[in-house]
Amino acid sequence: MTNSFSKLMVAFALTTVFGVASVFAAPSTDQLLPDTTKAYFAVPDLDELQQRFEKTQIHQLMTDPVIKPFAEELKRQLQSRFDQTGIRLGISFEDLENLSAGEAASAVIAVEDEVQPHALALIVDVTGSLEDAQELVNRIGQELVEQGAEESSIEVAGQEVTKYTVTDEDNPEVSYNAYYIIHKDHIISTDHTKVLADIMARFENPGDDNVASLEAYQVAMQRCDDASEVAAQIRWFVEPFGYAKTVQAAAGVEPQGKNFQELLLGQGFGAIRGLGGWVVVAEGEKEFTHHTFVYAPRDTQGIEAQIALEDEAAANGIEKDERIAAKDSDQYRLAARMLDFPNSENQAPQSWIPSNVSTYTTMNWNLRDTFEYAKTLVNEYLDAEEGQDLFEEILEGIAHDVNGPQLDIRDELVGYLAGRVSIMTGFKEPVDIDTHQWLAAIDITDAPAVRKAVAKFMSAEPNKQEREFNGYIIYEVLNVEEEIDIELNLEFGDDSFGGEGFGGDEGFGGEDFGAPEEEATGPQPLISQWAVTVSDSGHIIVASGADFIEDLLQAEEASQLDDTDDYQRVEAALKSLGANSTSMRMFSRLDKKNEPNYKLLQQGKMHQSDTIAGKLLNRLMGSPKDEENIEKLDVSKMPEFEKVAKYLGPSGTYVQTREDGWFISGAVLKKN
Repeated sequence: MTNSFSKLMVAFALTTVFGVASVFAAPSTDQLLPDTTKAYFAVPDLDELQQRFEKTQIHQLMTDPVIKPFAEELKRQLQSRFDQTGIRLGISFEDLENLSAGEAASAVIAVEDEVQPHALALIVDVTGSLEDAQELVNRIGQELVEQGAEESSIEVAGQEVTKYTVTDEDNPEVSYNAYYIIHKDHIISTDHTKVLADIMARFENPGDDNVASLEAYQVAMQRCDDASEVAAQIRWFVEPFGYAKTVQAAAGVEPQGKNFQELLLGQGFGAIRGLGGWVVVAEGEKEFTHHTFVYAPRDTQGIEAQIALEDEAAANGIEKDERIAAKDSDQYRLAARMLDFPNSENQAPQSWIPSNVSTYTTMNWNLRDTFEYAKTLVNEYLDAEEGQDLFEEILEGIAHDVNGPQLDIRDELVGYLAGRVSIMTGFKEPVDIDTHQWLAAIDITDAPAVRKAVAKFMSAEPNKQEREFNGYIIYEVLNVEEEIDIELNLEFGDDSFGGEGFGGDEGFGGEDFGAPEEEATGPQPLISQWAVTVSDSGHIIVASGADFIEDLLQAEEASQLDDTDDYQRVEAALKSLGANSTSMRMFSRLDKKNEPNYKLLQQGKMHQSDTIAGKLLNRLMGSPKDEENIEKLDVSKMPEFEKVAKYLGPSGTYVQTREDGWFISGAVLKKN
């Protein structure tokens, strides 16, 4: 009977669709929650959000008589899925639907407590609806008791609080507490008494140590405010490394193998202090508009410290590698300098991007320097001893091993990378488990030289096949036998706050963010099939298969993406949101993007799909091993995809590199 912050977020999302709001009450939830909050999700006005959502085509999709039976079946399935694990604070999908409420928020909080250094918190403004709120709290309590929870009363901050002690059905030795109180016209629920007392006290004195006082939060919210002409219907904030640490603490399990969080922090990525955003619903032709700011100010102190260390080493006779030596002009230190995404005025699709893609992404990235800055990260990951440079040893091995490609990667390949990467996806018909296609193209400065380098590299590949097409040599690798050990399990744990709790199947953490399942751990092929060639237009092209490369090369004379109406609509929308000089642009046709997965689900083949989306859907609906416990989705209620597609419009997003981080904005447009 565990749950996760992510499930609370889902509950809130559904609540915002069906709930009714009342009068907004101060202080706001970002003032009521402490500055040790690591993840925060809030709906400032449930009523406004509901009204706006009802104007969207997504709402029309959900209420379309043709689609409604399937939508209700899907909702029932999800509810069944969640009900199997229970909800940590006793909140289900339906609990808040009929409650007139104002602002609602959920949070993940780090606590100075050796026994339980983590907490979940839920705050709902029920001003004007106290009777209904009390009825809701009573009903939640009754349901918890019926599920085996023990009810009692305790005193917190001089007030009576209802306490429920919930024991894990599968592990009777594991239990947790959920606390409920209606205080100052607010439902407050948490699993930690210290947090509860703290929130209650902040109604009288919010203090200057709350979420609203966090510098990263303030900057993110201000940047979103500057970018939007209307107030947000959803606000959120995450302190990424703090959140990851809290998840690990909640799981009570030490990471096995490398602690990637500590590894990244040690390499300077802690410069990312937080990220937060807004979501605006139904504004003009925009179904949803989102703004996000990633706050990563210059790591001046870290850079100065790194320069001092390097100078000290040089004074002791250790030669300085100028390629990676820290400089006063650096934004970040060590491997974090890889975060180099320069803006440019023109990120229009290249002339060879075909008109029928499902998604298209292009980004500017200083790949040559990134290659060098990866050295310290690779050496630390491989546990290089002091003075040992395993990164260079690997490069030397590739260059001189008689059984290898004998390729000087730095001089023969990386030196020709031009700094732009473009990715597109599509699918081939008829839809089947191998229908998904992807292709990545990296700009290069010298096609003949890189073509030689690729030929060298592929000469050592035992599983390759070669084919000639229109004068190009395409190398394809099929059925890779070598297994690459990919450690996906971050060991957030599957007990208490972890597992199907704090970031479980549907969350960012626990089982799904490194799930302890067979398909997610152990030796697995990284990519079982891929193909590569070098085009005369100056690109290394890597794709899911040779056929997709051939389609691209054939499409050079056909209609192009930037000539299509939906792309132009998205581009106009992005420009209205401030997309002038950018470092990344993304375009997506939500109908084409979702069509393969929808049809695979309809065919009963979704469990065979190896895509990320497929795996996520499988988790939601239950994997084959869950057949005895989870009723399968009735695919007979699924309408033909064309009935769904008419509600799914195009979307776009841009990223703009700023002096102190990255601003991200975009929109989902109505379907014409």
